[in-house]
Amino acid sequence: MGRERRRLLMDPVHRVGDGRQIPLSESERHYLRRVLRLRVGDQVDVVDGQGGLWLASLDSSDRLMLASDPDTPQDYEPRPSHRLGLVVALMRRDTDVWIRMACELGIDDLHPVITERCVPQAEQRQERWQSIVQESVEQCERLWAPVLHPVVSLIDCLSGSDARIAMAVTRQHQASPLSAWLMDGDAPEKTWLVVGPEGGWSAEEQTLMTTGRLTPVSLGSSILRSSTAAVRGAVELVQWRESQRQ
Repeated sequence: MGRERRRLLMDPVHRVGDGRQIPLSESERHYLRRVLRLRVGDQVDVVDGQGGLWLASLDSSDRLMLASDPDTPQDYEPRPSHRLGLVVALMRRDTDVWIRMACELGIDDLHPVITERCVPQAEQRQERWQSIVQESVEQCERLWAPVLHPVVSLIDCLSGSDARIAMAVTRQHQASPLSAWLMDGDAPEKTWLVVGPEGGWSAEEQTLMTTGRLTPVSLGSSILRSSTAAVRGAVELVQWRESQRQ
């Protein structure tokens, strides 16, 4: 029995020649040759993160050669009709956790943001997080890679957004459950959930709810860590989107 083909996320701009050849970086060559122990002629699946998958093989010059025309993938998946986003306050640790899990669950836009009560030691590791996104896309076999947005302030992130946006709260007992809010009204093209820091929302940030810009929602009766809240919210967002397809 042949071994399962590994899946690699490759940027289409790296293609050369007739578009079927993909040069490899030193780290990519090391991974394929030394870690996966591929030989010339061995096959892998290449995805572009934009819905397409191609069969490719390793050639004698340590490049990947697509088995078909670049415009004719072996598999293609349309972009989801409802785009889901998580906006999560920076934290001292566990940003890696929610980014990885949100990617594997199917979230489309990942927004790490600065809020007023973020801890001073909060991590900002954009390059590390981007690597996590790539690894997660390959591992969970997504054809559409999520977009990891640069770290900005919460206000800048929300400015100009045309998404329907909910803000997770813990002590507002009148807040509707996230699941109920999602089912209320017509399904928009974009839906975001905002998750705050361990220290909670500042008075100024809470005005985003009182002015109607954001809708407060509950993620249950327990007080959750920010990373846990992000993952729970991601699960509910994806379940809601799947229910729209039925």
